[in-house]
Amino acid sequence: MRSHVIKQTSRRQMPRFEIGSQRTPGPLVSIAQVKGHLRLLRTFHNLRVIVEECKDRRIPAFAAQMDRDSRWMWFITLAIDSLCNSCLSEKFISKQFPPIDVWMVWHAYLLNPCWYEEDCERLLILQQLRLLNMFVVASINVGKLTKNQPSTSRITAWHKQTGSLFDPFDAMGELTHKQMECPRCRTRVFVPFVNDNGTGYSEQQFSAMCPLPGCRLKITKGNLAVAKFVRDLTESEDGSENYMAGSLFFGNGKRDPRRAKAIKDQLTQSSQFCRKSPQSSNQRIARLDWEKEIKESIGYSWPLLKDAIAIALRDQPEATTKILSAYEDDSPFSINLISAVLRQGIFTKRIDELGWLRPGTFKEGDKMQLLEHALLRYHCFLDLAAASPNLMPVPTLDIDLIWHSHQLMGGKYGVDCDIYIGRRVDHPLTTEEAILSTALDDTCRAWQSRFHVPYMQCGCPAPDETVFERLIRIFRQYTGTRTCLQTSLHPDHLPATHPSLHNAVLDPERGAFGSFGKPAHPQRDEKDLLEEGFVYDKMAQGPVPLSPAPPYVGYGSDIRFMRDI
Repeated sequence: MRSHVIKQTSRRQMPRFEIGSQRTPGPLVSIAQVKGHLRLLRTFHNLRVIVEECKDRRIPAFAAQMDRDSRWMWFITLAIDSLCNSCLSEKFISKQFPPIDVWMVWHAYLLNPCWYEEDCERLLILQQLRLLNMFVVASINVGKLTKNQPSTSRITAWHKQTGSLFDPFDAMGELTHKQMECPRCRTRVFVPFVNDNGTGYSEQQFSAMCPLPGCRLKITKGNLAVAKFVRDLTESEDGSENYMAGSLFFGNGKRDPRRAKAIKDQLTQSSQFCRKSPQSSNQRIARLDWEKEIKESIGYSWPLLKDAIAIALRDQPEATTKILSAYEDDSPFSINLISAVLRQGIFTKRIDELGWLRPGTFKEGDKMQLLEHALLRYHCFLDLAAASPNLMPVPTLDIDLIWHSHQLMGGKYGVDCDIYIGRRVDHPLTTEEAILSTALDDTCRAWQSRFHVPYMQCGCPAPDETVFERLIRIFRQYTGTRTCLQTSLHPDHLPATHPSLHNAVLDPERGAFGSFGKPAHPQRDEKDLLEEGFVYDKMAQGPVPLSPAPPYVGYGSDIRFMRDI
């Protein structure tokens, strides 16, 4: 069944959409929510400009001497530490709104929905967010809150809860050291975020020495990652952390706790990780002994741990890859939040280049059509995912914006996916270039086949037709199955139908431009193209018809009501 707007008998009714075999009671995302999300992105974009260009005098002198990229990574690291310290507690989130730097990290976290949902279930520190995901997160008016100055009670509540100042530029003067635990002796260690020899916690060559005379372990991100994995592995099955990060959701997007438990059992019963010494009757001491036994057997080495995991899970390569990706650093969270924030920064930059972050862009007038069509295309995107369970759909920029807005609703996004698609449609943090390129071609072909309109209308070349696809197209021309509809995308919408590729991991052997075509949309200069790693074909000059387009049947009058939802 094609995804389309169902024509209403009453103009007061909200437009409804068909996704797979289900019909929505209204749009899954409202225009008001998308506008709020755009205001939030504008706030994030402005924050990044202030940090990168050192526009706030409260930025410490040592940070002002960094290059702009290092300074931004240092700022993100502080924000992640603030997130860890606050854990977004129920008392604060249900009544208040966190500082903008913490919300920026939380925003990037939410945009990895399967990882986020798994962590909220798996990690004790996030347990309190599980109920909030449906009732509080989905109702946060992010646009309104970003416009308002924080109240005194909000500032006081944050400081009381975290011990940190609310304004990130005030707080950075106090956030000089990171607290951690020595992987060997568990001594509490305080290490600087930045130091003179480039080995601070936020720097690439991080290392520190355990201060305990009998230990003196050289602490690195590698052996901190080892400690994180071993801690999760040896966690009692009676506790909340009863399976390993990356084991709950797999490629099919379905939650499978039985499989997750089986994977943990396979690890703990393997020769690489099973107990080899007699177990103490004291449960806590027994666990500490088991942790020490595993860590010493691999010499606190991350490469050796990776090899041991691969051997223990040799019959489950997909599980091995996902689990390893969750244990690459010492963060309690399962994804690299620095990478997540940086990649969302690429997306925000592209949206800004479209002019969609400018204040007042979508207040009234024909520019509202851009968001209306984007919302319509997103519901078609979900229908495509429902109709093609083996497809890894690659969004365009406009669809990705609405998709992000939907994911910011926390648990509601997962429920909507279960109802209308039958599985979670994940939004992966990273995807290899070759896989993404193939998936994009598959998405273009599937969209054209299902909806009879081009997926990308930005001027980029569509994938070549196969002989079978050409025969189907000719057959449809002669059988009259195509539906004509006198509707066109707004000319300013066309660049937004370019694929959203901020999660691409480039193949260095393919060169700087990868496999996504040749240059370039006119609003981007050569430096931007090199930074992103992709190039583009020349943009189409005029509006591209949506017709023939079954998903847009009944579009004309009913869609206008979405702007008021």
